[in-house]
Amino acid sequence: MRPNRITSGAWSAAPTPFKQNLAIDLHSVRRMITHHIRLGLKGVFIGGTCGEGPWLPRTDLRKLTQACTETSNGKIAVAVQVTDNSYSKVLEHIKEAKADGADLAIVAEPWFAGPMSNVLEKHYMEIADRSVLPIGFYSRSAKIVSLRIIKKVLQHPNVVMFKDSSVDDEVKNLALEVRSKKPSLLLLTGYELNMTPYLEAGYDGVLAGGGVLIGSITAQMIKKSEEKDFAGVAKLQAHCDRINYTVYGGREIKTWLTGLKYALMKMGIFSTTAGYLQYPLRPAGKQKIDKMIKTQASVLFPYQS
Repeated sequence: MRPNRITSGAWSAAPTPFKQNLAIDLHSVRRMITHHIRLGLKGVFIGGTCGEGPWLPRTDLRKLTQACTETSNGKIAVAVQVTDNSYSKVLEHIKEAKADGADLAIVAEPWFAGPMSNVLEKHYMEIADRSVLPIGFYSRSAKIVSLRIIKKVLQHPNVVMFKDSSVDDEVKNLALEVRSKKPSLLLLTGYELNMTPYLEAGYDGVLAGGGVLIGSITAQMIKKSEEKDFAGVAKLQAHCDRINYTVYGGREIKTWLTGLKYALMKMGIFSTTAGYLQYPLRPAGKQKIDKMIKTQASVLFPYQS
């Protein structure tokens, strides 16, 4: 049974705000969560790749989680990345996430999945069987975890969400097959640069890395998909692309997280562009982002109009 707060719609995989010394910027965290709530998003995923979770010390991830859940106060679901290389460590991370107020634990492929190929099934089953939180399974590639294991994981009663960033039609079709027999399974595409095929196929929503910017548009995309207006969904996807590619430095994604954090600075949400992943952002890129923020103000801040 899926918890009431884990619902279909538009979710955000959020970046993590830091001070210049890489301490968690708690004031910016609170502004970011408040912004997500005002956008009307259903949930926020913290500590993922966009949130630099693989680089965060556990103590910092816990501070981030606590600030998010305290600010959320039940108004938006909070999902936390708990991925690690052993199920014992993952289960400990899940206990911490629950203690810190999280609603959902997200498990991706282990950081060193290759050497674990012969024990991956046991890894996931131990986590699903013993987790004290409901599980969201995050797939980045069917080349890492086989379709057979993905299917078994998704069928587990404690797995309530699937974040699909695999960009693999076989994975998509498999997820839809499992969901046809397990209606409570929430299917979200994590591929923000081409969400339309997933919504058209029957996915329940999106979990977008740029959700903090394009959240109001992705919410419209969900509504259009429910109305079966997929031409309208495609048009909104093009709008998302214009914003994302401006911030990310073109289709080569040259400025990714630095561009995203710079945009959030200019929006008054973040205080710095600091982070573990420093993508170069030159003056010309900043000028493009500055212009985008002015022209897209009604989309970035729909609650202010």
